[in-house]
Amino acid sequence: MSWKTVRIRALDSLLFRDGRPFAAESGALTARSLPIPMPNTIAGFLRTLIGERKGLNWEEIAREGVSWEPAVRGPLPMLDEEFVLPAPADALVLPGGAEGDPPRVRRLLPETLRDGEGCDLPEYHPGLRPLVAPTNEKPASGYAFWRWEELQAWLLGNTPDRLTRIALPEVDRRTHVGIDPHTGTADEGKLYTVEYRTYESLQAREDRLTLSEWSLVAQVQTDSQIAGVGALGGERRMAYVEPYDRWLECPEPLQRALQNARYVRMYLATPAIFTHGWMPGWVRKENGGGTPHLIGTPPGLNGIALRLVAAAVPRRVAVSGWNLRIDCYGPKPVRWCAPAGSVYFFEVVDGGATPLTTEGWLMSVSDRIEQTGGPDNSDREAGFGLALWGVWNPPQGGL
Repeated sequence: MSWKTVRIRALDSLLFRDGRPFAAESGALTARSLPIPMPNTIAGFLRTLIGERKGLNWEEIAREGVSWEPAVRGPLPMLDEEFVLPAPADALVLPGGAEGDPPRVRRLLPETLRDGEGCDLPEYHPGLRPLVAPTNEKPASGYAFWRWEELQAWLLGNTPDRLTRIALPEVDRRTHVGIDPHTGTADEGKLYTVEYRTYESLQAREDRLTLSEWSLVAQVQTDSQIAGVGALGGERRMAYVEPYDRWLECPEPLQRALQNARYVRMYLATPAIFTHGWMPGWVRKENGGGTPHLIGTPPGLNGIALRLVAAAVPRRVAVSGWNLRIDCYGPKPVRWCAPAGSVYFFEVVDGGATPLTTEGWLMSVSDRIEQTGGPDNSDREAGFGLALWGVWNPPQGGL
């Protein structure tokens, strides 16, 4: 089997529940949608589409306990014909100095600790450096996603000349009424709201209205081409899958920068699931020369050792769902992810960084979890924790 790239385009407004309570009680009468679905949503959608095309018997697969889950990478959002990715968490975007000025972008870097400085809190991870914002100003809104050209410059250690304000997929808010199952009529007083996401909209550009479209690009390991219409997300809304010929390859400038780099950054293009919450489970405490450090090797990248120096990780996000398998039908347990856009600062302490541009580029850095009978790689094979790599320079004076 080989990796096939596909593009997913919405035919309806889509619903990707964000995990907040949705029930017939005060404060929970609105179902809200994420702008971009979680990786497991896309993985399940593509696997179902492939299985339907192959004519698989789902009841037999569930009864026999057969594992039929081709690996998936994604999703990578695309606006019109350009990749756009979550904003890096080590970037602080501030409003322009005057009205109409472009936003100011400030880079967060690990601070150098002086003698006697540190932390004695429980569960403190030795050797980690703080990231200190240079100002208390309120960040500018509207920059939750960056164009690939802007993010590429950021990974190279450069600051984009100008950031593009990107509007998220529009909210399509609809109010519904509950139905009495006995009479088939409206149940008085039971009103609720569902907020879908519209992936097509009209945008004003250069004094005229143009159609703007969000789509999702993913890769799936299969032996056949994938195309067709299927149900995506909540309420079985329709989306179309077509073969695609573009993927985010590591650009040559970044390849050259990483060849001999000593300091590298790991950027999460999709949310990652780690056994230690925000910190990868493949990073472990080691005592070197009497000083404890956090050292590790990303999955599948033997021959390179990285020391974790600092991390910029926004608030955790929840991932859950509903299991439709006969043997375990019901809600899935909630798990917490390090969100897309998180950035981890490393120092290369053994080997070279060149493999990060090949084997490590857009490969999953989520943990391999050991279960009874062997490793469970289901999170990795669903696209959680796809990583891009960049470089960084420590502040003057070094680490």
